[in-house]
Amino acid sequence: MQRFFPYLTFGLFLLLLGCGYHFSASAPITLPRGIVSIHIQEVDNPTLEAWIDPYLRSRFRDEFTRRAQVDWVDAEHAEAHVVLRIISYSTDTELSGAQDQTLRERATIILETEFRNAVDGSRIWSSGHISEYETFEVGTNEIAAGERAIENAIRRTADLLGADY
Repeated sequence: MQRFFPYLTFGLFLLLLGCGYHFSASAPITLPRGIVSIHIQEVDNPTLEAWIDPYLRSRFRDEFTRRAQVDWVDAEHAEAHVVLRIISYSTDTELSGAQDQTLRERATIILETEFRNAVDGSRIWSSGHISEYETFEVGTNEIAAGERAIENAIRRTADLLGADY
């Protein structure tokens, strides 16, 4: 039986590939209404974290370029405009023990993504509020944890969009 286990595992792997199974982080997605040309119209960032805007734009473009058939165009040629709205971004400290020593910290983001019709501005699709967090050790890079939380939120947005359409 142990002799056949590697072959059985490999066969199962091929079967999953053959039936079109994908891990969600790499599953291709289709944009609603057959939209292909999109433009990131706005990043609404009420925080004081200036690094978030360019990072969020860049990672959103990377994820949707990788997983969807999209053309990034200027606003005049877009079928849909994307609005990336940061609801909140924060870092918190988790305390533990009688002396309240800091063990780790957490970067949390709540993000909403909307696709809007380029002609009339009507909402095509909304992710709703997506909350993600990333923990990090005291004394390490807080921004790197925030970046990972943003990447996770964008991935979940793409997964939700793929599940809806």
